[in-house]
Amino acid sequence: MTRSYFCVLILSLLLQACSNNRGVPEAPPEPEPRAPAVGQVQLKTAAASVWPLDVGIAVFDQGLDNRTQGARVFPTVRKAESLLIPVTLSSYLEDSGAWGAVRVVHSNEVFMPLILDGEILRADGAVLELQLRFRAADGSLLLERIYRDEATASDYPVKPGGEPFDDIYRAISNDLLEIAGALTQEQRLNLQRLSLMRFAATLSPASFERFVTTQADGGYSLASFPADGDPMLLRLARVRRQDDLFIDAVDEQYADLRGDVEDSYALWREYNYELQRFGDDYRTTASERKSTARRGTFAAMQQVYASYRKVKIQEEDLRELVKGFSGESLETVLEVDDGVFRLSGSVQDRYAQWRQILTRINALETGGQLPGTP
Repeated sequence: MTRSYFCVLILSLLLQACSNNRGVPEAPPEPEPRAPAVGQVQLKTAAASVWPLDVGIAVFDQGLDNRTQGARVFPTVRKAESLLIPVTLSSYLEDSGAWGAVRVVHSNEVFMPLILDGEILRADGAVLELQLRFRAADGSLLLERIYRDEATASDYPVKPGGEPFDDIYRAISNDLLEIAGALTQEQRLNLQRLSLMRFAATLSPASFERFVTTQADGGYSLASFPADGDPMLLRLARVRRQDDLFIDAVDEQYADLRGDVEDSYALWREYNYELQRFGDDYRTTASERKSTARRGTFAAMQQVYASYRKVKIQEEDLRELVKGFSGESLETVLEVDDGVFRLSGSVQDRYAQWRQILTRINALETGGQLPGTP
């Protein structure tokens, strides 16, 4: 057995093993689209209302439990995308000029006048497909729709500050703007007050549950509202501002993490776009585009392995960057009334800690009991 043949054999076995163990995957069959592509869309803008509504965009469901058969999903990257997509969308909503505060929040259980959540159906650099739900504080479903956008060769490589799926974000922003534009000033004020009273009822049920009525269908309505200037309302407004401090701090951390990962993510999407574009035999096609080496030769196989290594390095870079997206390694430091609070753990854990602190602050100031105490 010659040395050249032996090297080819070893490299062939190595590539096969790598392919079976999280290597460069073969392109799966094209999943059936669940919605037509949005096409070319221009972002609509509007002057802010007298009562501009705050909107929360919850971190998206990764969609790993409801995958389209044949779709390629890398859990590490999808975990990042569940946050990257809401953060990107928030910038388009802000550019529309039609909203109050636009915040990316860790859960759709945060009390805001309007909340958007969604699930990633497909995200592979070639297609972005999302299922979104837009709800009001009264529990009503204002929008439920699947959005789809398709990238083209001109979208890659991604330019600094660019976005291959501009149109899907513009389409979503335009639809939400249209919904908000149809709300009357009275409806806007009612949603703001209802979200505040629902928040208050979790802090002090004895004091605030009477202001909110739960409907038979699970919705909510405003039974009444404290009079302007009521000391209880003034205290509540201050506690709500403190709650917003936490939400704003986490929103800023999300934006910072996006800045850290966006370059690697852009390269990852470009690679996946090419994988979709060139089909099942991408690895061989990629090597043949760069060399005249005959397929199956040692030189050609070296190029395939070089391509594999490049992708693996890229995946590992993303893996390291995405660690922070779980929020496990982050700490939130908040200053309230000359007191400094350090919160640690996951975002959900930190928010739970913060709500407990706010509940105690409210109980101390009002002389009331903590929820759940006799």
